[in-house]
Amino acid sequence: MAIRNVPTDSNLLKHLNKRKVLHYIQRKDGHSRSDIAKALKLSKPTVSNIVDELLEEGWIREKESERASSAGGRKPFQIFFNENAAYIVGIDIGGTLVEMAIMNLAGKIISKTAFSTQKHVGTNFIQSIADYVNTLIEQEGLESSMLFGVGVGVPGITDVDSGIVIDAPSLSWKNIPLQSQLESHLSCPVYIDNDVNVAALGEYWKGAGKKNNNMIMITLGTGIGCGIIINGQLYRGASYAAGEIGYMVTDKDAADKKYEQTFRGYGFLDSHVGGPSIAKRMLQHSQKSEEKWTAKEVFQMAIDGDQLALKTVNDSLSHLSFALINVISIINPEKVVLGGGISKSMNHFLPYLTSNLEKHLPVQTDITITTVEDVSLLGAGYLILKEHESILKV
Repeated sequence: MAIRNVPTDSNLLKHLNKRKVLHYIQRKDGHSRSDIAKALKLSKPTVSNIVDELLEEGWIREKESERASSAGGRKPFQIFFNENAAYIVGIDIGGTLVEMAIMNLAGKIISKTAFSTQKHVGTNFIQSIADYVNTLIEQEGLESSMLFGVGVGVPGITDVDSGIVIDAPSLSWKNIPLQSQLESHLSCPVYIDNDVNVAALGEYWKGAGKKNNNMIMITLGTGIGCGIIINGQLYRGASYAAGEIGYMVTDKDAADKKYEQTFRGYGFLDSHVGGPSIAKRMLQHSQKSEEKWTAKEVFQMAIDGDQLALKTVNDSLSHLSFALINVISIINPEKVVLGGGISKSMNHFLPYLTSNLEKHLPVQTDITITTVEDVSLLGAGYLILKEHESILKV
């Protein structure tokens, strides 16, 4: 199966038509060759030749319809996309865990695994990632030739064109050529991107983005991140740092004073909305040095009516709401999706956020919490389909 077929100028039109036919079959299973030709305004011989090639290469399958055609005679053959023609691997590198999954071309996760980041960070970290990928493939009984590609989400600024991680503080990485190093250990293409961009792609593929080509994904965790999708495409910025809203200032007076960074490289908003900062502010409000809470516990205490916890959460959400107001004013998305660990505690507080936005914004924007399981792993897989120059490129 040719999975790296980059067209030359001489066969570019044929390649584009072939891609168009395959994408149509992906979206609309069960149609005949004649149906496809009519829908795409291509000649029947052109479509028939393309379908024959796709069948030979294994991208599609064909079976006889149960019903005869409306004109009578032979039953037409229905064409279906072969979701298992190849497999993709999505990897989400986090400060705590590295998660990875094998999925088919429709995003159905076949198998997944995880390992501790901090136990492996060091000189052999990239080799360890590759070893886990290869083990996962072997455990599923797949040949390496069936692997279409690997997508990786990284917690830092990444140069997606050169495949270099410019800065990932939680991994102590600076200018690491992750793409080339992983490709040297794996027999397939590798693409990398910022982890929040990858999560946004997952939401675009399997969640809110199915109906919204203009959306933003805000991840709430140790820090605050933002993935931006405009007209169905990721917006990365001139130096791949678009969406770094953790640096956004949401209180001028507080920013003029010295404020404590949560971690090296984290910004003002991170220091007010990130999980560790919420736990720290709760401790400051309570003035009980013997007490320690997680952000999840603080949110639950606020829901249960604890006034100090409620004050801590409301302070944090005030900063978040003003950040959202600023981002929405610039991007004008159809939808804002909240993800990350803290988002799981946010349902109770969505009315508070929404009311703040309505006070200051002339347009209404839907804010929701992601319901997509393994959104980052799916997004890492989808990164391959978005970036790799192939017949499947979306």
